[in-house]
Amino acid sequence: MNDLNYCQYAFAQPDCRVQEIGLGVDARFPVELVCDGPIAAVVSRIGLDHFVPDKLQGRTADEVRWLGQIAARHNEIICQAAQSSTVLPLRLGTLFRSRDSLRAALARSGPTVVGFLRRFRQRREWGVKLYWKKSPRESMMQHAGPAAPHYGPAARTGTGYLTQKKSELTERRQLRAGVYETLQTVEQRLSARAEDYRRIRTLPSELTGRSEEMVFNGAFLLPSSAQEPWSEIVERVGQEISGQGLLLELSGPWPPYHFCPSLEL
Repeated sequence: MNDLNYCQYAFAQPDCRVQEIGLGVDARFPVELVCDGPIAAVVSRIGLDHFVPDKLQGRTADEVRWLGQIAARHNEIICQAAQSSTVLPLRLGTLFRSRDSLRAALARSGPTVVGFLRRFRQRREWGVKLYWKKSPRESMMQHAGPAAPHYGPAARTGTGYLTQKKSELTERRQLRAGVYETLQTVEQRLSARAEDYRRIRTLPSELTGRSEEMVFNGAFLLPSSAQEPWSEIVERVGQEISGQGLLLELSGPWPPYHFCPSLEL
């Protein structure tokens, strides 16, 4: 097969047990390890008849479905590799035309990768998302349609309408100000106990599949020794803020996706 490339999932340590992972995103080929001194590349062969880089744009419904399946397997491979080694995850679609070009990338990135793997040893990423379950009053104000016709005196009607809208606007701002003040407190409490922290962009309901509005999304880096006490703090915070209509979602542990350096591959 002349159109075989190498798909790289992550950098890892040479003792990473890739033989336990199984097949790559192209199910004809197993995941393997290409080593270069103190670092290694977690890779698999891939045929361009199966993996077309242009399809990564997800322009059609079929491409979106295919991309979802490929992305899920890509993530699974990284997580499985992380069970036996510190890993530096790479984005989907990191391809090399030959083993020589892959080894050249290993050599170029060597010092950065070595430093990363050393620093992130025994460290994992945890995700915290906060969703705002708006009160019936807030939802009503946000989604209210135009006011019903009123046939009283025009000046009086206009004044009353403006007064009501101003009152609703003030109340809405106060509600949101209270929520965002709580978010800042939560962010400070959780990041103070983490080794590192990244704020991530929030996602719309179309992507979360939830009716509640996502108002916070963060990634927290923790050494293994701190994960249990930190999780207890997260649980306690979640209970404290539930009375404000805020729902906390904790996920992890994950490989350190949001703490990776920029690499020239």
